[in-house]
Amino acid sequence: MNEIAAPPRPATEELRAPAAALYERLLAALPLSGVYLALCVVYLFEAWKRITPWLFTDELELTQLSRSIAATGHAARRGARHSPDSVYTLLTAPLWLIHNVGTAYAGIKYLDVFVMASVAFPTYFLARLVVGRNAALFAAAAAAAIPSLAYSSYIVEETVAYPYAALCFFLIAKALVRRLEGDRAYGWIAAAVVASAAAVGVKGELVVIPLVLVLALLFMAWSSQRGRAWRTTWSVGDWIGAIVLGFGAIFFISGVASHHSLQWLTITRAYKHRIIVEGNWAVGSLAVGMGVIPLIGGLTSLFRARGERRETRLRVFRCVALGAFISFGIYTAMKAAYLSTTFATRVEERNLIYIAPLLLIGTAVLLERRRFNVPALALSSIYAGYLVGYAVYHAVGSPYEMGVRLYSDALGFAIAQQANLRFYWTPVTVRWVLLATLVVGVLVLLAVGRLQTRRGVAVGMTVALGVAILGWNVTGEIAAAASSNEIAREEATTLRQPFSWVDQITQHQPTLYLGQGVSDQTAEWLLEFWNRSITGVSSVDGTLGGPGPAGGPNFTSNGTLFWSSSPTTLGQQYEYAVEDGPCVDLAGTFRADHAYSAGGLAKSWRLIQLTHPNRLNAECTGISPDGWSGPNDSAYFRFGRGKGWLRIVVSRRDAIGPPPPSPVHVLLGKLVINANEQPILGAVTKQVNTTVGGTSTIPIWLRTTTDRFAVHVVIDNKFVPCQVAPSLSSDCRTLGAQVSYRFFAKRP
Repeated sequence: MNEIAAPPRPATEELRAPAAALYERLLAALPLSGVYLALCVVYLFEAWKRITPWLFTDELELTQLSRSIAATGHAARRGARHSPDSVYTLLTAPLWLIHNVGTAYAGIKYLDVFVMASVAFPTYFLARLVVGRNAALFAAAAAAAIPSLAYSSYIVEETVAYPYAALCFFLIAKALVRRLEGDRAYGWIAAAVVASAAAVGVKGELVVIPLVLVLALLFMAWSSQRGRAWRTTWSVGDWIGAIVLGFGAIFFISGVASHHSLQWLTITRAYKHRIIVEGNWAVGSLAVGMGVIPLIGGLTSLFRARGERRETRLRVFRCVALGAFISFGIYTAMKAAYLSTTFATRVEERNLIYIAPLLLIGTAVLLERRRFNVPALALSSIYAGYLVGYAVYHAVGSPYEMGVRLYSDALGFAIAQQANLRFYWTPVTVRWVLLATLVVGVLVLLAVGRLQTRRGVAVGMTVALGVAILGWNVTGEIAAAASSNEIAREEATTLRQPFSWVDQITQHQPTLYLGQGVSDQTAEWLLEFWNRSITGVSSVDGTLGGPGPAGGPNFTSNGTLFWSSSPTTLGQQYEYAVEDGPCVDLAGTFRADHAYSAGGLAKSWRLIQLTHPNRLNAECTGISPDGWSGPNDSAYFRFGRGKGWLRIVVSRRDAIGPPPPSPVHVLLGKLVINANEQPILGAVTKQVNTTVGGTSTIPIWLRTTTDRFAVHVVIDNKFVPCQVAPSLSSDCRTLGAQVSYRFFAKRP
């Protein structure tokens, strides 16, 4: 039998097939890549316009940790060893190898943009498990455009944690899908487990990701065919027993958590109502920022529509989404309730943004399939209406937090805040707009569900609704970024250019910041961020705080500073210091001064090249940034070169009221170092009595004849401005007088 040989296949055809496949893949990737790049361009512009960090202490603490990793290989805050806290500090550390602070800061912002916007990719791939390309593209674009994407200009962990959480959701869902579809899927299972276990290293809050995995597995078992078949054999008693066991498991877990966590015990025993109330605030803020409909759509998608065919992939998505909603919801509610007992009552939407991609994918399912569970839609709509129309309207602060320019923990409110600033919308107007948006969106969903035979009209309406949701989110993100950048510009006027003036002079030699009477630390935080040579921060009166060590120095009788328990061991010595005048007077050579704003007044820092050992000439305490003494009066301590004249000015020239006259007692005596290594007034050698009344100003000159002395100025009749003149002042501090001290070797 003869064989007829087939003509040889041209080599070009063999090469053309893979090339065509590659071309098709690249072409298919263009829409998603285009959305990602377009959003990155917007966010890069916003990052460029953000002149300086202002969300302190978050941004400064992460900066300290990453700078320390870059410089020494280990994390530290103001020189004190500390854990890296998250992968974020390791990711940004290499950029701090750049010498110029401004350039390094810009690099971190731009890196954050690319990382946070990458949430579009895992969201798209997760959505593709349950919807087509167009619907998945909608979910991916919206997830990368929610108002919280304004964090992409910040130095915060959310820039990495938000896309990482979406990646974990995708890996968990993909592993379950592949396993249920007959694939062994060992690689996907390993990836899901490892990613979930490592989530806590990305951000502490993501410790709930493993719980999402566990809950997803439990829900998969419950909704499986075997699980459904098993439940069909249950009697009424079996159901009651199962419910009792479920509550028993909850109580057992809560009891174990209470035994190991005082915070959990406190909240679940004494503040249970706050868990519900403040949890709803967070959900309501997320709903406002996303345009309400995604919350309704995401919750409705968890329930099967009538006549819906059972699909493995959709069941997996629902199990993962439900696990995430429960896990992040409980975490957010518990954290908000705990913060209300230890810090402040806050709307903590920032901790809930991780479920946004799942809500949007659920909405995409409804928009594409145009079939849904009507009772679930009704209940979700009622809940969303309660949140945006009542819960956040009566939240802490003011309705929709419209009393502030930007609420840093809930960027979902930014669209309402900007509507108030730009268009003078009142909270009532915003409330009606949100409720109208809810009603219109639900009516559109109901309409497209009824238009099964008129596909063109239904598609047009769903596309319009999807575009409206995208537009709302983009508008909210731009509003949040615009407000953030406005705040940054204001903070820049507080610090004033050049920001890095200390580094320019010290050339990164160890520098101390020493302050007094600090009521608002923002100026110091800004200075510390922009000048990495500042490695120590302290105050003579304990009014400066973290992040990192900020304890006050100890003193010897001649003013030498030491940072240990014994003056024989001085501890850290600095080459330079920024002194917060006029109350801090360090021994050394004056090198520069820099104007800044504090307490509503123009003030000045002085940069001193210090003597060794580091030493104070003088200090004063008890004076606020605007010059007023308070309930404990004020004092002046001179450690050296004390023979001369001390001019004390006591004034009430800026008092509102005016307050009644008050006796003034000036006590001069010996400077004594007490058992706590702090200066105090010893034996009084001279007393001057006078009276300050109305809005008068009294200069007092004291002749000093010893090198070390102390002075106290006591104001008898103190006053509270908001009580003296409630219609003119909201200042409710207890005030004495405006007091200033200045030493002269010779009387002018």
